[in-house]
Amino acid sequence: MSDPEPLSDSSPKLQPIGVPAGPWPAHPPMPPPGMPPGGPARKRTATWMIVLLVLAGLGLVASVVVNVLLLADVGTDFERRVAMSTTVLQAGKRDQTVALYAVNGIIDGRATAQFHQFYESVANDRNVKAVVLRVDSPGGGVTASDQICEMVKGLRTKGKIVVVSMGSMAASGGYYISAPADEIYAEDTTITGSIGVIAGWLVLKGTLDKIGAEPIVIKSSHSEGWKDSMSSFRRPKDYHRRHLREVLDQLQQRFEETVQAGRGKRLKTRSVTYDIPADEDGKPPVRHTETEPLNGKIYLAAKARELGLIDRIGYQDAAIRRAAQLAGLTRKRVVHYSRRRTMMERLIEGRSDGSLKIGLDLLEKLQTPRFMMIWKAE
Repeated sequence: MSDPEPLSDSSPKLQPIGVPAGPWPAHPPMPPPGMPPGGPARKRTATWMIVLLVLAGLGLVASVVVNVLLLADVGTDFERRVAMSTTVLQAGKRDQTVALYAVNGIIDGRATAQFHQFYESVANDRNVKAVVLRVDSPGGGVTASDQICEMVKGLRTKGKIVVVSMGSMAASGGYYISAPADEIYAEDTTITGSIGVIAGWLVLKGTLDKIGAEPIVIKSSHSEGWKDSMSSFRRPKDYHRRHLREVLDQLQQRFEETVQAGRGKRLKTRSVTYDIPADEDGKPPVRHTETEPLNGKIYLAAKARELGLIDRIGYQDAAIRRAAQLAGLTRKRVVHYSRRRTMMERLIEGRSDGSLKIGLDLLEKLQTPRFMMIWKAE
């Protein structure tokens, strides 16, 4: 008998645990616990996408807000031309209103435009019986001061009592706009007066020579002698000075007439004579006679009252009480008027710093000659 053939084992063979069976593809290593699939690069990409989406959303919201504010400003532009912001300082009868308005700082075109808004708001308001102007200004441009002065006269023409309350300073143009008032109050330390007109500009010729710059000025034939009489590139000729003095004297005469008409018999003038010493240009000393207080001098309140430039010494409250008394008011209502700020101005208010910014507007002012009713320390 032959030996039996061994049976073939067709059953699958068991593999040891942890050993791959057959040529299976290798799996990528698993990320550490807590890390998303794709690793750090994919995580950073997702984070930046979220940041960009948030910034885009904020930009869209800001754009909508700004456009809404601008549309609101445009929509209320007409109203702002005639209306002002008002604050009731003292309750009383509506038809016994005393309107308080402040003129602060340099008197220029902007100040004139704002005063015109106030004028339009109260001139034809029958409830406003009196106006108190709080003036704290060294003056400013001749034309701007003259325009406000005419509106002050207009308030009186409309039947309003006008009383001026002077602050720390109401000089030159600041006094010019005060002169037509019914009465003028000043505080003990108020600087006022400076009744005069001045013109000044910078001569840059020496500076330009040092840096090697040469200005080129070409004038039309008929204006050859006068067109650049107040040029910043050279000193004025003698005939230029004489002509400019004539112009200033004419403006001075208007100033004096305005003061004399406004103050009337209350103004006490006197003749003063003194010697003017020789100047650095070689002009010999001269004896000069002038009329005080129409001579450009400044005064404190006590002297100003002696000369008739003001009526009383007192603070703003005293001026308000006097205005109500002159208007015959028994239950006065005091309302402060101020320029209505735009929504954009309110939005950005307080964000600008006080540092000096030299821009085109400042440079333009420095090089453009101006006739000014202003008091300043040289």
